Amino acid sequence: MASFFAAENTRDWNAYAAFLHPQVEWTLNDGSHERKILGKEQYLHEIKSAYANSTTTFHCIETMSDRGRRLIATMLVNDDGERSLDVFVIEDGLIRREWEFLLGRA
Repeated sequence: MASFFAAENTRDWNAYAAFLHPQVEWTLNDGSHERKILGKEQYLHEIKSAYANSTTTFHCIETMSDRGRRLIATMLVNDDGERSLDVFVIEDGLIRREWEFLLGRA
C-alpha cells in the first residue's frame, strides 16, 4: 500500500495503474452521496481528474489488514487535514475493490 500511495502522491500514474485490477471497483462515499467507479480506465480518469491542478498530498496514519480475507483498511489524512477511511480487497496481488469514505476534517 505504501508504494501505491507514494505513486498517487507523486502523480506517477503509470506506477499507480500497475496496482489496479482490470475490473477494479471503487465506491466513493462523501457522507451524502455514493458513487461507483468501475474498471481500471474509469478509475484512472477519476483519480487524475481529482488531482488536476492540485499539489495536495496525504499520508497514511494507520493500516490494518486481514490477510485471510485479503482486506486492507487505511486511514489517510491530506495536507488540509481532511481524512478518508479506505478499505481495499486484494485479488491476485492487485486492488480489486476499494471503498473510500471521505470523513472531512478531524
